Amino acid sequence: MIHFQLLTLSGNKFDDDVYEVVLPTPDGQIGVLQDHMPLITVSATGVISLRRQPHDPDSKMDHFATYGGVIEVSDNNLKVLVDEAEHSDEINEAEAKKAMELAQKMKAEAKDQTSLEHAQGLIDRSSIRLRVAGLKHRTHR
Repeated sequence: MIHFQLLTLSGNKFDDDVYEVVLPTPDGQIGVLQDHMPLITVSATGVISLRRQPHDPDSKMDHFATYGGVIEVSDNNLKVLVDEAEHSDEINEAEAKKAMELAQKMKAEAKDQTSLEHAQGLIDRSSIRLRVAGLKHRTHR
């Protein structure tokens, strides 16, 4: 087992022993298991998935929408520091869809580069939230 902590600006989002954690990095996803080599890297915007027990099926995995941060692995401890993280149970899919529609409208109406970049950031965020909400549906049926 590996001890996993997901820390945000607002506090501790997850703190427990788990079997496996799959993390988004700029170079793609990485999996962290017990006895993983020491590592410090950047966490990309994406989905963090965790498996609590070795024989848990994918349908029992927990998923968090995250928006970048730092990953540190050392001595069977995994810490992920992010500004914000949302567990799949915290995401309202209907609200996330509305936010996506609004962000797409803002992008279409953007008159300058700053507005365009802001709208794209909102689209990226909404996309991750919708992906995690979709994982919740797939795993909790």
